[in-house]
Amino acid sequence: MKTKYFLPATIVLLVLSQVLPAQDNNLVLNGSFENSGSRKIHGRAEYFKVDSLSSSNNTSVDIYSTNTCNHDQKAPDNAWGNQGAKSGNNYAGIVAYYADDAGFLKSKPGYGKYSEYIQFTLKEPMVAGKVYTVSFNTALAEKSAYAVSGLGVYFSDEKLDIKNNAFLNITPHIITAEIVTGTDWTTFSGTYVATGGERYLTLGCFEKYMDTLKVAPAFTNNSRKAYYFIDDVSVAPQLITPEDMTMVLTGSCYQLKNLNFETDKAVIMPDSYTELNSLVSFLKTYPYLVVYVDGHTDKTGTDEHNDKLSMDRAQSVAAYLTAHGVDGSRLKSRGYGESMPLENTTASSEVNRRVEITICAAVAKN
Repeated sequence: MKTKYFLPATIVLLVLSQVLPAQDNNLVLNGSFENSGSRKIHGRAEYFKVDSLSSSNNTSVDIYSTNTCNHDQKAPDNAWGNQGAKSGNNYAGIVAYYADDAGFLKSKPGYGKYSEYIQFTLKEPMVAGKVYTVSFNTALAEKSAYAVSGLGVYFSDEKLDIKNNAFLNITPHIITAEIVTGTDWTTFSGTYVATGGERYLTLGCFEKYMDTLKVAPAFTNNSRKAYYFIDDVSVAPQLITPEDMTMVLTGSCYQLKNLNFETDKAVIMPDSYTELNSLVSFLKTYPYLVVYVDGHTDKTGTDEHNDKLSMDRAQSVAAYLTAHGVDGSRLKSRGYGESMPLENTTASSEVNRRVEITICAAVAKN
């Protein structure tokens, strides 16, 4: 596929990996939560006792340890389940999702937007153009009522210090598309090409890529949360040969720039066929990939109209791909209406009328 048609890659999908080689060149300071000096964990939300760790949005990140007298924060047996550390003595826990209406009691509206993020410091700034392998281990806590997809990583030059406890309104660089239901440690890994100067890593759940699944039977679990344990977070530079760069670039999110529709319709204009045919050829070359097809509109029209139009346009693109030989089971259409504009000054902004493709390397590594 001719990448000149697309914007630079922004998102890589994390793939499931059962075994990863040891990485002595990990750039993440204290990615296993071990370094806390003489400061013992005595209660919940004590992430500040762990070196080089912070919360990106001022939320209550928990630390679990074998060296605590507090039963709720003990490893392995604690308030959220029974989980030993992936390595060492410590690990972290975050609320990825907090439902509004689960359990015996209904919570006040708004909890569905609550989400916790761990922020790590890197040993040195990332180098522009260099390829890094990013990995972390996660396990769904046994007492969670929900499981989610959309766990991921965001890199930044400056430390994030968001003054609310809601989902971060940022686009992640690394993301999981599958709902993570396993209560044993699972390793996820992906590849990231640095823009240069990144010094911080934020790990948590990103709402745009989040699907939820109720895993507790009705009226049996009051937690209302998707709660995940986290351990052994790693960023390591990799030597990538030219032929391997194809693998790096095929886990990415692109905007289809030369894709046009009839006015206020989901009918694809003929001048878009070159763009779509390139995508067809690419997907046939890599039959193990799955694709999110995301439709967006400008701000003219009602919310209901724009939501439907964006979905219809995404489905039109998916139908074109299917008609030209792409397996429809590899395509997932989503419509976001006017909710994610790229430009806010003009209601009828053409740049907001777009379809984005997220190409996902969906094969697990065993």
